[in-house]
Amino acid sequence: MQHHELNNPELMPTRSEDRDINIWDFTMLWAGMTINMGAFTMGAQLYPGLSPLMILGAILVAYMIVTSILVLTGDIGIRYGMPFAVYIRSCFGYQGAKIPAVLRAIPACFWFGFQTWVAAVAIGKLLELWFGYTNTTLLILVFAALQVINAIYGMKAMAKFDWVAIPALTVLIGAVTLWLLGDNDATLFDVFSAPATGDGSFWFAVMGIAGIWITMGLNSPDLTRKLERSRDHASTNFFVRNRKPFMAQLGGLIVIGTGILLVGMIGGILTGTWDPIAIVTDSISHPVVLILSMLTIAFAQWSTNTAANLMPSAYVLMNVFPRLSFGWGVAISGALGLLMMPWLFADSLLWFTVITSALLGPVAGIMIADYYLLRRGKLDPEQFYDPKGPFVYQRNFNLRGFAVFGLSFVASVAFVELAFFVGLAVSVIGYTVAMRGEVGRQQQSMTALKEAPQG
Repeated sequence: MQHHELNNPELMPTRSEDRDINIWDFTMLWAGMTINMGAFTMGAQLYPGLSPLMILGAILVAYMIVTSILVLTGDIGIRYGMPFAVYIRSCFGYQGAKIPAVLRAIPACFWFGFQTWVAAVAIGKLLELWFGYTNTTLLILVFAALQVINAIYGMKAMAKFDWVAIPALTVLIGAVTLWLLGDNDATLFDVFSAPATGDGSFWFAVMGIAGIWITMGLNSPDLTRKLERSRDHASTNFFVRNRKPFMAQLGGLIVIGTGILLVGMIGGILTGTWDPIAIVTDSISHPVVLILSMLTIAFAQWSTNTAANLMPSAYVLMNVFPRLSFGWGVAISGALGLLMMPWLFADSLLWFTVITSALLGPVAGIMIADYYLLRRGKLDPEQFYDPKGPFVYQRNFNLRGFAVFGLSFVASVAFVELAFFVGLAVSVIGYTVAMRGEVGRQQQSMTALKEAPQG
């Protein structure tokens, strides 16, 4: 495998000995990413525009769509061990791939900063309760540093943290939900019978929820490339090959994710606010329950930020700056997230996720079309690391890929309430049509090269 100015050693295909994440660690990683206050906030903000049953329906539809994309793109990591930032060289060119990768890193840094702020405010409430003083800025810096240190030690260290955090968080979130219901003298039946204004859009809600995870849909290969090798990985049957990742995401993403969104919805309905910290402080007076609730909020951010936000953006930075180490990539990603000050946009999270899905949905569609419809899942990894390989295109930029991306984004904006679906559909169709001849020529050249006599 060639090393040159485009390649960071940590972006090379993973070997069997590099794959040290078992299926249980993988499930915990997904559960850890799913339990976060962004999802809680989203669940609360969907009411009263939609009824509770409509919100539940939107959650399930969104997570089924997201899981499908995760499994489809994750197959790249299972079979070839390449991260997202490298694979999209075939779609956008060796240098052009840096542009959609950076677009992916922006929401990762944004969510890291936002969730770090949420954790800092939660811990600050405890300090204020105990000592009558807090310093949110200092707490943001300290909590960010702790997460960065955890992420620097790699995915295995993230999984170890989640093995401790997730069971505790699950129990605590369940206890806080029961406390909220009891304190408001309500039952789940009462919550799901709550009247709605009916002025919300079901598909807009689906996009908002899916928008949180379309980012990880792109980075699914970054995770699956670390999964332990088993006899399943070499199967020619797609469903057998991806059975374990699907089961992990079924439990870690769909089940846990649905639960946290519904908890947010319950809190929003009972208290009238989307802010988890305000819900806890206004509704819970018992000091022990209050302390446990704030710790839950704080550590839920940690379990999400390391794998879902710091790691993907670090890979992007290493692709843009090949001399960068993973540790420095993580540290810079964390610093960028804080400099964005995303807490200033806390009231507009739903719109942020919709814009994110409009930008990144087309990238996911292009990846899927490139891998499945054009290359039929058959890759030569050497080509992705060869600066003179087939992905030079027009001075290392695939102008056709960018034209399809631009068209898909415009179509998404034109149909904003269906942005994700429109962008995904237009990109799959457009890229397949635009690139069919080019990819065919690439594959013919590859076949001819392999069949040519050696020496």
